[in-house]
Amino acid sequence: MSQSRPARNSGRPYTKIVATIGPASEARIGELLDAGLNVARINFSHGEPEEHRRRVARLRAEAQKRMRSVCVLGDLPGPKMRLSRVEGGERELEEGDVVRLLTSDDPAPPGAVHFGFDGYEDALEVGHRVLLADGLVHLEVTESGPDGVRAVVTQGGPIADRKGVHMPDSRIRYELPTEQDREYIALAQELGMDYLGVSFVGEAAELERIRELAPEIGLVAKIERRAAIDNLTEILEACDGIMVARGDLGVELDLEQVPMEQKAMIALALRAGKFTITATEMLESMIHAARPTRAEVGDVANAVLDGTDAIMLSAETAVGEYPVETVATMRRIAYATERSQRYHELPRVGFRSEERDFANAIAMAATEVTEALGLKMIVCFTEGGRTVRLISRYRPFAEIIALSPHERTVQSLGVVSHVRPILFRREPSLEDMLYVASEMLVVRGLAEYGQEIVFVAGVPPGVSRSTNVMKLHRIGEEVKLH
Repeated sequence: MSQSRPARNSGRPYTKIVATIGPASEARIGELLDAGLNVARINFSHGEPEEHRRRVARLRAEAQKRMRSVCVLGDLPGPKMRLSRVEGGERELEEGDVVRLLTSDDPAPPGAVHFGFDGYEDALEVGHRVLLADGLVHLEVTESGPDGVRAVVTQGGPIADRKGVHMPDSRIRYELPTEQDREYIALAQELGMDYLGVSFVGEAAELERIRELAPEIGLVAKIERRAAIDNLTEILEACDGIMVARGDLGVELDLEQVPMEQKAMIALALRAGKFTITATEMLESMIHAARPTRAEVGDVANAVLDGTDAIMLSAETAVGEYPVETVATMRRIAYATERSQRYHELPRVGFRSEERDFANAIAMAATEVTEALGLKMIVCFTEGGRTVRLISRYRPFAEIIALSPHERTVQSLGVVSHVRPILFRREPSLEDMLYVASEMLVVRGLAEYGQEIVFVAGVPPGVSRSTNVMKLHRIGEEVKLH
């Protein structure tokens, strides 16, 4: 493939930006959209249902004002394992201390650690690690049997009420989705959300249970457990995309392993045709500062170079002091990275023999044609979005304009790299669709008369999974297909 680099549209990166909507950003949603927000994350771990309803309604309204769509991701709490209570609210564990592990809602006295969950007794074995306070304090199990579980503190530090617990060496069985998750799944359906983020996934069967409850909503598997990495191939088959959730993953794994796992997961997902979101502490310092650190800038750029579809902001936009500035900063970093020669020299996936069909062949051909001719736009008519996702997987040096008559399809494509989704009515013939689309692109300022573009479509129009046409077209010229 050629390494030509066509001109780009007004600083709009191919990589999508996910921002968490919270108290700091709810009143500034319009500004966030203008700054580059593509996907709005609603974190069900915080806030009440009425707050979520209000925020989603505001998101849809602000997007409609701008004649664009916005993708909404509802993030489920999942079975987060936490400490119960600590006597006095906080206590220091010293290296060498021996503690007994118990399930109890009562405050834990000295010599004991109380969990707010059970099921660990049968999973913990001598030598297994137990990490408290999200990894700050380390225990090693010394006794596990009928008389209970005891452990020695190998790395001391403070523990406090409701802090997180991780058991990276143990396979704990728990219900997924939880009862609370089920309530939020129903709320996500009510609000017409596009994706559900599934927390603490360990195996594909958990995703399949959620798919049965909400078949019309896409699923994002959050990879934050060692078990998820071990089962990643089957998880990719069961989900629509994955989130590289580096916070909890950095507790389950040794920290130095996380960067390489991030790269491996993104590469595997890309080959499988599933989108990726890279998350956690990307611009963390901007919670309180107007500028990020240089290390954070490098982290965001590195994720873009890894080939991620989207990069995510959490507390930076949910409770931070500079939510709009943070989105704008992330947009500039992504755009600058994508314009680098390094980005354009990255290896890309090849044709997948297991998807030997017209749509996949045309997706690859459209990518090669745009690069051979130096074109900057692929226009794809789509019903469900499959062909658009196939083209995106080949990472063309062109923007993919995805035109669909289905609002849910348009919204769901908001997280996919290289794609600008637009709601577009279906015309009676393919010739009419090509003509109307060409004029629409000019009116919206996305293209000019005389510009050469690639059209991808299916005949007959309106039939899902029927992609069988690719046409090179010069905007303004008569459309003739026979």
